[in-house]
Amino acid sequence: MNEIEQLYQKIILTHANYPVGFSELVDYDFKCHLKNPDCGDDLTVYGKWDGDGQRLAEISFTGDGCIISKASASMMVSLLQGKTVMEIADVWTAFQKLVLAQPTATEGLGDLVAFATLHNFPTRVRCGTLAWHALQTGIQEWRSEND
Repeated sequence: MNEIEQLYQKIILTHANYPVGFSELVDYDFKCHLKNPDCGDDLTVYGKWDGDGQRLAEISFTGDGCIISKASASMMVSLLQGKTVMEIADVWTAFQKLVLAQPTATEGLGDLVAFATLHNFPTRVRCGTLAWHALQTGIQEWRSEND
């Protein structure tokens, strides 16, 4: 394993063992619970918008999952706090491309770059994107109810 892979592994392990935002929001605007039937990951993502509904004021997650799903959810929480829906969509698109080994700019992805080799493990891509799918579903459901 080269130095960059070792660094990425440490970043993933740190987020999995000490996840950012691992708690249930009591006062949330949306939540979405998803499961990954392939490995048993079971996550719920919570979100609260700022006063005018333009920025994500709070985001958190709960549940049980593998190292990959928990680390990805933690990185998502730390990166998306305060972002607009459009900024969230841009980060999600870039992250999807990263984990699928498609060309993408990595600036703005923060610790998520640690998943640059996830495409080498196709069954783990679902683990890495589970929280993101929950977030997107939660946002879409909230928007459809509030438009």
